[in-house]
Amino acid sequence: MKIRVKYRKGDSVRFLSHLDVARVIQMSLRRAGWPVAMTQGFSPKPKISFYAPLPVGTAGEEEYFDVVLDSEKIPGSAGKKGSGKGQGRIPTGAGAHGDVIDLKELKSLARALSDNMPPGFSVRGVSIVPDQEESLEEKISASEYEVDIKGVERDSLVSAVNAFLREHSVLFQIQRPKETKDVDLRPYVLDMDVKLGKPEPEERAFITMKIKHDAGRTVRPQWVLACLSRFGLQIDPREAVVDRKKVYLD
Repeated sequence: MKIRVKYRKGDSVRFLSHLDVARVIQMSLRRAGWPVAMTQGFSPKPKISFYAPLPVGTAGEEEYFDVVLDSEKIPGSAGKKGSGKGQGRIPTGAGAHGDVIDLKELKSLARALSDNMPPGFSVRGVSIVPDQEESLEEKISASEYEVDIKGVERDSLVSAVNAFLREHSVLFQIQRPKETKDVDLRPYVLDMDVKLGKPEPEERAFITMKIKHDAGRTVRPQWVLACLSRFGLQIDPREAVVDRKKVYLD
């Protein structure tokens, strides 16, 4: 039985790495008493899948992970088979004879997880994933980010964003331990808009970016910010506050 959890990674935990977030989720699931299924072999691992991980320094309002549960160990499910058409029961499989779970038990699992998550994390929803559904990674089409920038010249920011959008190709160089790779950012940036904040006590603006996902591949908004310097904007991407506001699913 696979459950999809939508959760929030808030401002206070934005600097946790993806591996740190994964550890927090695993610990919270254990404390909440979720009967997470394990892989087979000499080194069993919990069957948890994370999608579109956030880079360090980025918060997220709509994050997702899938977790496979041992149906035999879920009260109200306990390996029961049926159509799922009874009152308060939800089918967990694609077919008419898949496992079913009690609606109250699903809500109880959600409450337990929410109660056992540390500050900065919160559960926003849980749902059943049909057996035959494709990977969530394949369904993610885009992410929407909000970038909070201070100390910028507004005219220069608007001009740089417009210049970026007029380009057909904007290459960004990724430095890795064993290689350097050029990535064309422009095809991934579906839209980018500037919203101006209050001018006092310092210049402040917000950039909204919609960035495409392509079979799990995407680019970071911080990379886009770094490239705006080519179009006359003086900015340090490390000083921008980046939040992912929405994940678009096909």
